[in-house]
Amino acid sequence: MDEKLRQEIALFKYSLIAPLVTKTFTQKTAKEYLQKVCAKTYDTPQGRKKEFAPATLKGWLRLYRKHGIDGLYPKTRSDKGKLRKLPDEAKDFIIDSKLNSPKRSAKSIYQELIAKGYIHYGDISLSTIQRFISQANLSRDKLDPVDRRAFEFEFPGECWQSDISVGPYLTIDGKKHKTYIIAILDDATRLIIHCEAFFKDDFLSLLSVFKKGVAKRGIPKKLFVDNGKVYKSSQMQFICASLGTILCFARPFSPQSKGKIERWFKSLHDQWMNVIDWTKFTSLKELNASLQHYVEDNYNRKLHSAIGEKPIDKYVKHIDRIKFIPSKQELDYIFLYRVTRKVKNDATISLHNILFETPLEYIGQRINLRYDPTSIDKAYIFSDDGKLKETILPVNKIDNSKIKRKQNIKPVDFSSFATEN
Repeated sequence: MDEKLRQEIALFKYSLIAPLVTKTFTQKTAKEYLQKVCAKTYDTPQGRKKEFAPATLKGWLRLYRKHGIDGLYPKTRSDKGKLRKLPDEAKDFIIDSKLNSPKRSAKSIYQELIAKGYIHYGDISLSTIQRFISQANLSRDKLDPVDRRAFEFEFPGECWQSDISVGPYLTIDGKKHKTYIIAILDDATRLIIHCEAFFKDDFLSLLSVFKKGVAKRGIPKKLFVDNGKVYKSSQMQFICASLGTILCFARPFSPQSKGKIERWFKSLHDQWMNVIDWTKFTSLKELNASLQHYVEDNYNRKLHSAIGEKPIDKYVKHIDRIKFIPSKQELDYIFLYRVTRKVKNDATISLHNILFETPLEYIGQRINLRYDPTSIDKAYIFSDDGKLKETILPVNKIDNSKIKRKQNIKPVDFSSFATEN
């Protein structure tokens, strides 16, 4: 069984027990939640349909509480019976096609998928597309108007919303640079958890905002986001699972479901972007200083009409209900990237084009690595069950040239030089 499948299985297990971990199930008791969940049939990452017993989910919950997300990895190494799956890009295309044109047939979508190169003829069948449309409730008779009702969580930390918006353009050294603002808002208090501007709207930028938000405001039970690629990263899913956070995605083409963060960005544009002089900023640091002043000193400390008090006051009022990460070391550990690499014959692996040296016993093996993508000065080797085994550093070729290799140190046989008397 390859590492990607093992990761998918672990995340699948977590998705079923996450409401138990975060205590966000809507049933009266955990027993009722288990009965409801176990009454359904699921499409597993292995490509099979399966039902699960309450005892199985209880076992997963015990493993998660003891070992975190690592405890949910399968121990087996067999991937026999794995079925072909639709690529994520193909799934998104099918969903978009059906939502834009509910009457469109599966056959026409299948033909366009092939024409656009999302799938190859013979790899995926028409029946697979039809089955996906059915399982995703995208059939024509099921695409009815969505029941949208105003909602609000009761306490801070129960649900955060996140989104990305285009920020001001900066002119630096005569060149114009586009900026992106990533923000996280607490649903109950309307508090901006953290907000920052970047030159790229990529996963590293999102990770920076999420990590700083958790450090300042604690761990959310849910993180509600749109279907953007940056939010769908497997790394994001693992980080949320390690935190005990449920990562929730909004319905495609449904910005109304994230109305609070959308309205906040409108306020940001009206009260900050449209009143500042962009030409005064000569760096991203200066722009962020102005942005943080607006968020922390103005918005978060100003009476909010929807909740009748200041966001920061409502947040602090219930701060005892929020769980915080106890140390920076533990926070850094949770936010490490997870990848697998095969060790080369020279006992090295590559991360972001940087060579790292491993102990010789790992040559030829596939190893589990974790590292901080913002500071690649070291990486960590972990066992399959999530235990730290080694800390590795970038290769120093000059130092290596001075090391005597054991295989090169051999005793010299002088017997052939002996003279006869």
